[in-house]
Amino acid sequence: MVPFSLLPIASFLTFLSRPAQTFPAPHCTESLASVTASATNFDLSSGSLPENATVPVSGTFKVKLRFCEPTVVVPGRVDTLQVVVHGLTYGHQYMDPDFEPDTYSWVRWASAHGYATLNMDRLGYGESDHPDPATVVQPPFDAAFMAQIIRLGRAGRVAGAPGPFKKIVYVGHSFGSRVGNEVISTFPDLVDAAILTGYGHKIGNPGDVAFQPAKEVDPVRFGDLPSGYVTSVDAESRAAGFYGAQGTFDPAMLAYDEAQKDTASVGELAFLTGTKDGIVGRPAPDFKGDVFAVSGDSDLFVCTEPNCTNLASEEQFYPAARSFEFAVIPDAGHCLHLHFTAPILYKTTLDWLNRHGY
Repeated sequence: MVPFSLLPIASFLTFLSRPAQTFPAPHCTESLASVTASATNFDLSSGSLPENATVPVSGTFKVKLRFCEPTVVVPGRVDTLQVVVHGLTYGHQYMDPDFEPDTYSWVRWASAHGYATLNMDRLGYGESDHPDPATVVQPPFDAAFMAQIIRLGRAGRVAGAPGPFKKIVYVGHSFGSRVGNEVISTFPDLVDAAILTGYGHKIGNPGDVAFQPAKEVDPVRFGDLPSGYVTSVDAESRAAGFYGAQGTFDPAMLAYDEAQKDTASVGELAFLTGTKDGIVGRPAPDFKGDVFAVSGDSDLFVCTEPNCTNLASEEQFYPAARSFEFAVIPDAGHCLHLHFTAPILYKTTLDWLNRHGY
């Protein structure tokens, strides 16, 4: 376990976290891929989350993929692909924003250190298809659909990929980490390592963040979506639920985030609001790869103990893992990639990848 030491002086910490160099934009190839998957979802017709999944779901849907080549060749990483996955109310921009990308883009940091990345708009987000938000876009189908994307990535069958990859590193955020946890629980041999940011098996208090049908919040962008696709109501609500204290993030980043925000499905939200004893994920008893859990110290969703020390208890959910470590990033809320200390998150994660041979 590797808990990150918290530094006491925020302004000094902010100075240290700024990137010391600029990173070139990688060459990226975008595509809409047709993916077919099957799973057993939950019957949410009663308005509550039942104990067992009983509804077979299958279908073929289009998903926006964005494969980015490394900008630096590192011989030990040419066969490694990072699959990077956003959370609720985000799209592919979360991991690769246009706003000050040298500070905030994980894709640019990864590319500059020799990694190919496969970014995406998850099913139900961005330019990907939007199937029924209650019956289809739920964690079981999310995981089965993601597993198919990972298989395509490993085989090199995504636009822009030079060929197959021997190692897959799953990099998730928030519900993207929730999907990653479901993947390694259901398909334990599919990935080699899982980096799960903004996620813990027990959910905390999400604060004052509020959701409404996206078509009502922004009719211009989301007017064609069914009401089961929701989004945060405004920047103030978004800041209250997703960000740390004032001074830990750039107000211009919050404005960018609000302008770029996406949706979430009621089928996914049911697994946050209707959980038993606050548990939002299954254990992954057969996963034998490496797991790294990372959250901000002020994450209202994840931190059920001060400074998110509860992340240490996440190890119990991965009993067969080759390794489990965790880190707590200072001066960061739930969307820890979008805070001033994002470079600390990235340096910490890159150090972890180095230590474990990825």
